[in-house]
Amino acid sequence: MKPAQDAPKMQLNLAKLQRNAGRDYNEYFMPRNIRMVLATTPEEELDDIAESNGRMFRYRFGFEATPPVRQQVIELREKYELSDGDIRWLKRAGHLRISRTGVTIDPSRLMPIAGWIQITLFSILCVGMIFQVAFSGAPEWKQGLGQTLVAILWLAGASLLFKCHIAPWNTLKRSGAIEFRPAPRE
Repeated sequence: MKPAQDAPKMQLNLAKLQRNAGRDYNEYFMPRNIRMVLATTPEEELDDIAESNGRMFRYRFGFEATPPVRQQVIELREKYELSDGDIRWLKRAGHLRISRTGVTIDPSRLMPIAGWIQITLFSILCVGMIFQVAFSGAPEWKQGLGQTLVAILWLAGASLLFKCHIAPWNTLKRSGAIEFRPAPRE
């Protein structure tokens, strides 16, 4: 039998993802899932990958786009210092309009107004439910439990409405992106 030192050695080269730490020790970065890649890769590298790879763009921003649109979205993100989550919420709220050839920002004031109206109506409904529970004649512990559950429902609903309708508008105002126009193509 041959000694263990004569065993064949295997070396893998995974391009930029390998680091030879010395002698017979190699270190590899092989992430388990896409979240790990998004969390550990530098922004510039993610931008390059997302611009050329539609699947990475979809994982990163939450929607599919053509190559010119991907480039414009990345320009928008860089110019106004928006996060990936901001881009996702702008798209979900309808402020970011995507076509086959371009990206436009729709700074409609109707969306935050509709959001405040919905929050107001939802709040009035929840206050009515709290009063109905309070005057129901049920035992005190049931009234307290019911009012607590209605308050939790109100908090969850109002925060969701705020995040869907009002926060994207605030993001646009804060970043100055309301007047965004993509660079014309030549």
